[in-house]
Amino acid sequence: MGCEKKLYAIREVAERTGVKPVTLRAWQRRYNLVQPQRTDKGHRLYTDQHIELISEIQSWLSKGVPIGKVKDIINAQDTKSQSDSFITYQLDEVDTFLQALSELNKAKAESVAMNVFKEYPMDVVERQFIRPIEKAVSLVRYGLRSIQKGLMESILSARLNTIIDADNKAAREGKCLFINCDSLNDIQSRLWAIELSSLGMRMVIVDGVDDLSGLIEHSGLEPYKALALFSSRPLSQSQSNLISKIEKSFNGSVLLSDFIKNEAVI
Repeated sequence: MGCEKKLYAIREVAERTGVKPVTLRAWQRRYNLVQPQRTDKGHRLYTDQHIELISEIQSWLSKGVPIGKVKDIINAQDTKSQSDSFITYQLDEVDTFLQALSELNKAKAESVAMNVFKEYPMDVVERQFIRPIEKAVSLVRYGLRSIQKGLMESILSARLNTIIDADNKAAREGKCLFINCDSLNDIQSRLWAIELSSLGMRMVIVDGVDDLSGLIEHSGLEPYKALALFSSRPLSQSQSNLISKIEKSFNGSVLLSDFIKNEAVI
């Protein structure tokens, strides 16, 4: 009698692979990739072979292959020569998004961003979509740069907030108070918040905080398992001292963004 294959629900697969359910569904529906089994009620069930395939897809995406070309490469005999012709350092959608920004066409830019966030894992979105866009916008001449940067940040931060909200609904590992010392539409803070939410914590975000002293021995912190502090700017010596006091007074974990951890205080 043969052993039955272990089956996984889509949420389990998302936790194991880091690929969100919405992306797994898009791969199946739009690109005919990763076809799971179905229960009588229509729920998706995945096998270990499906998980291996997802890992292979992630590998090709990390090499710069567009999702629309991955199936051809996987099915091809000579995968190396196939992949070499498709590899790129940014997604094709980058140029479309930038064109929409230059035209101040918010609806078009939002549509492009929505599809990208749906079809690609977050690490690919950050590396091959967000980073190239930020670099391109930084090179726009000054008068237009401010407008395009503002439009870019409002669209991308809104999309990132949507992901955080969805992750919060599935969070099971307690709450994390996320203190953002930067502005409301800060993209880097949201990327880090999503990274933390992947640990299963429910993110409670407070933006634009310029004084951390109120967090010291605050009774309102008791329900929180973790406290995350984000800043993209150097901290003053007084701010650094405040963080040391917060770490001593808070019973949970205090998480610091890379800039706070790695940069010397001014």
